[in-house]
Amino acid sequence: MFRKLLLMPVLLTGCLCAPLLAEEGVAAGQEKIKLDSIAPAALTQELQAVIRRHPRKRAAQARLEASRAAVRAAGNALYNPQLEIDSENASTNTSYIQLSQTLDMGDRRGSRTRVAQSRLLKADADYTMALQDLTHDLLIAIARKRTQDELATLAGRGLQLMQEFANVAERRYQAGDLNQVELTLARLAYAEALMTHAQALSDAAAAKEALRAIFIRLPDSLPALPDELPDARLPADRNGFIRSLPVMRALEATVSAKRYTVELRKSERSWDPTIALRGGKEDSDTLVGATLTIPLNIRNPYRAEVEEAQQDLISSEQLAQQTFLDQRARVLATTERYRLLQQAWNNWKKTGRVSVNRQLRLIKKLWRAGDMSTTEYLVQLKQALDTQAAGYELRGRAWQAGFDWLRVTGSINEWLQVNR
Repeated sequence: MFRKLLLMPVLLTGCLCAPLLAEEGVAAGQEKIKLDSIAPAALTQELQAVIRRHPRKRAAQARLEASRAAVRAAGNALYNPQLEIDSENASTNTSYIQLSQTLDMGDRRGSRTRVAQSRLLKADADYTMALQDLTHDLLIAIARKRTQDELATLAGRGLQLMQEFANVAERRYQAGDLNQVELTLARLAYAEALMTHAQALSDAAAAKEALRAIFIRLPDSLPALPDELPDARLPADRNGFIRSLPVMRALEATVSAKRYTVELRKSERSWDPTIALRGGKEDSDTLVGATLTIPLNIRNPYRAEVEEAQQDLISSEQLAQQTFLDQRARVLATTERYRLLQQAWNNWKKTGRVSVNRQLRLIKKLWRAGDMSTTEYLVQLKQALDTQAAGYELRGRAWQAGFDWLRVTGSINEWLQVNR
């Protein structure tokens, strides 16, 4: 019975997505992402320790164990036997003992078991998704903290440069080398740098609190994130791959549970008889008897409950079809976004990172030598700092897009090598 149930999601998937497969000429299959890199060992060890004791992981584990217990409960007998003992002392002394048992003629026990087994499949897929979401949130929190810390450090460097710029402008103004307009410009630039630095420190503090909330207890030092994540590649059989994702497996198990619920509601319409055997004595006479009790489902034939379950099944099947299309669009869009950001970050690493540092040194040298005006120096200095900040933000977006892609493709725990 359980083996048949395990096959149901696959059969159901074929029914739900057959039009899509026929339209695109893709054979059904089960493929996985082939990652070209894995997470650094230090990052894996740190996050494994956090995930192992995290409340969200324990809560998901408890829900899975509850579903396993529900399967065991559903497999138990529906009715327990009843024992009745009676003794009466009157003009005639009577005593008897009776044992009765109600029979499950509609196989409600089997239907309940199949429903519970389907729900267990869903709970297992939900548990996988819960671990993936937790891993994703931990990585995103680290990425944001790293990005905001570097932006705060850069803002501090910009503040130092602007303060030095303002001090030199003051001295040059006193010497008559700068006019009042240029001096005012230097002071305004320093004031702006103060506000930028304060905002960057505020954002870094917010990122730290978000990290503390997800980590429960902050580590002494954050593990480093790799500059390069796996390339955004999808299997050739994209429909088969999407159907193998936990979100689809959970939905398909839900549809299976709804189908078996229809069977359960039909079985509940059965007239379950009760058979009773009794024996006793009336004075010196021996009494032996049997009773057959049959419920008459006349006033309430339970047809409405069956119809409700059938309509619920139809709704779930339609939702599964729409969810497949939504998930397919989500995977493709996330893959394309990650690919573009990954390409932009790779280009930045080759050109932007070096040119910014060189530009800062060059313009400072030219301004001090008097070969560049104050206004031009300020414009180029801010442009260099903004370009450096844009690089940090680009890497942060590339990290987020990469972790989003790993989660939406169900590969994030494989990349991090996190065990269930």
